[in-house]
Amino acid sequence: MSLDRIRAHRAGRYLFGVAASVSTVAVLIPLRFLIEPLPAPPFLLTVIAVAWFVGLGPALVSVAVCAFAIDYWFIPPLFAVTTTWHEIASVVSFAMVGVVVAWLTATRRHVEDDRKALLARERAARASAEAANRAKDEFVAVLGHEFRNPLSAISTAVQLLDRVGKPDDTATSAREVIARQARNIARMVDDLMEVNRIAAGKIRLDPRPMDLAETVRRCVATLAGAGRTERHALAVHGEAVWVEADPVRVEQIVVNLLDNALKYTPPGGAVDVTIARESSHGLLRVRDTGVGIPREMLPRIFDLFVQGEPGAIRGRSGLGIGLAVVHHLAELHGGTIEASSDGPGRGSTFRLRLRSAPAPRAETSRARRPATDTPRRRIVVVEDDPDIRGMLRRLLEASGQDVAEAEDGPSAFEIAVRVRPDLMLVDIGLAGFDGYELARRLRTMPETKAAVLVALTGYGRPEDVARSLAAGFDHHAVKPLAPDALAEILRR
Repeated sequence: MSLDRIRAHRAGRYLFGVAASVSTVAVLIPLRFLIEPLPAPPFLLTVIAVAWFVGLGPALVSVAVCAFAIDYWFIPPLFAVTTTWHEIASVVSFAMVGVVVAWLTATRRHVEDDRKALLARERAARASAEAANRAKDEFVAVLGHEFRNPLSAISTAVQLLDRVGKPDDTATSAREVIARQARNIARMVDDLMEVNRIAAGKIRLDPRPMDLAETVRRCVATLAGAGRTERHALAVHGEAVWVEADPVRVEQIVVNLLDNALKYTPPGGAVDVTIARESSHGLLRVRDTGVGIPREMLPRIFDLFVQGEPGAIRGRSGLGIGLAVVHHLAELHGGTIEASSDGPGRGSTFRLRLRSAPAPRAETSRARRPATDTPRRRIVVVEDDPDIRGMLRRLLEASGQDVAEAEDGPSAFEIAVRVRPDLMLVDIGLAGFDGYELARRLRTMPETKAAVLVALTGYGRPEDVARSLAAGFDHHAVKPLAPDALAEILRR
C-alpha cells in the first residue's frame, strides 16, 4: 500500500504511527548497549518520520509509545514502570521534546504540501493560459485567412474590370469605391494580425541605417497612388535624416500615422509632415487640421481598440489597432511616439522619435527596373475557391498570359506535369493533398522542378512563410494580391 493511500485514511495513518514506533523499539532493544545512556535520539527520529509522512496526530501517538518504551526497556530498572523523580523527569522531557518536534515537522510538511499545491496550480494555470493563447493565435490566423479569401476575389475582380471595363464615369467610380473599401478591410486584417504578433513577442527587427525622409516620401507616394490623398492638402518638409531602424517596420509606422491623419481630417483639410533631426534622434512630425483629440482621451490614444469619436468623420472606421501597432513598434526600436492636440476640432500632432545614425559615406542608389512589357508565361493557377480562381485566371489572360487552372492537389499535379508551367500560383488549403505536398511532389519531377512556385494564401505569419519555403515554394504571397505585387511575380 502506498503512502498516499495510507494518508488518505485516518485509521491507516494511526496504524502507521504505531507500527513505526513498535518497529523502532524492536530494532533498538537488541542494540540497547549501543545507545545508552542517550536512548532518546533514535525515537525522536521515528517521531519526525511519522509526523512528516502521516501527520501530527499519529506522531503524538508515536511520542506516547516511544516514551513508554524508553521508560520500560531503556531506563533502569529495566522491564519495570517506576515512578522515581529522575525517571519521571526523563520521560516527561522526552515527551515534551517529542511533541514540539512532531508539531514542527508536521507544520513544515503542511507548508511543503501547500507549496507543491501552489506550484501545481501555477503550472496548470500557465498551461491553460498558453493553451488559450495558442487557441487565440490560431483563431486570429484563421479569421485573417477567411477574410482574405473573399477580399482576394473582390480585389482581383476590380483589377480585371480596370483592364476590360468601359471608361464610364459611373462604373469607374463604383470600381474605385469597391477597391478602396477592399483595401480598408485588408488593412484592418493586417493590423489585427500584426498586433497579435506583437503581443506574442514574435516581431523581430532588422535595424540598419535608413533615410527617414526617403521612407516618408515613398509612403506618401503609395498613398497617393491608391487615391488616399486626393481630397487633402498633404505637404512633406525636411531633408535626409538617417536613423537606425528596420525599414519595413518604419514604413509600417509611417503609413499608419499618415492614414490616421487622413482618416480623421475632413476633405479639404491639410496634413503637414516634417522630418528633422532633434538632438540624437530623428524626428517625424505628422500634424493635421482634423477633428482633434479630447484631452481625456490623450492618455489612452495608443491603447488597443481605442479610436476617435465614432461620428467624427462619416465613412471612416477601423478597429482602433493602427496606433497601438505604431506604439509597440516604436518601443521595439527604442524610440518614442507621442500625441498632442488642442482639443476637438483643432487638429492633432503625432511625434515619432528614433535613434539617429550616421549617414553612409558612399550611398549607392539602386537603379529602378525599367518598365517593360510582361513576357508571356505559362501559368497554372491552383485555387479551390472558384471565384478567386476564375477572377485570377481572367486577370492573367487579360495580361497576355497562357493560363491553366486546377482546384485540388492531384489535378494540379497532373496539369503541371503536362503543361510544364513557368509559374504556378498555389493556394495552400487544397483537397486531395495540400499545397505543401503539391510543392514537394513538383520539385521531384523533371517537368516541373524549374517552375517558379508561389504560395498564394491567406496565412501570413512568419511560421507560415518558413513552412512554405521549406516545402519547396520560391515565394510566399498573402491574399489579396496587390496589382504591383502581381506584376512583380510575373516578372520573375
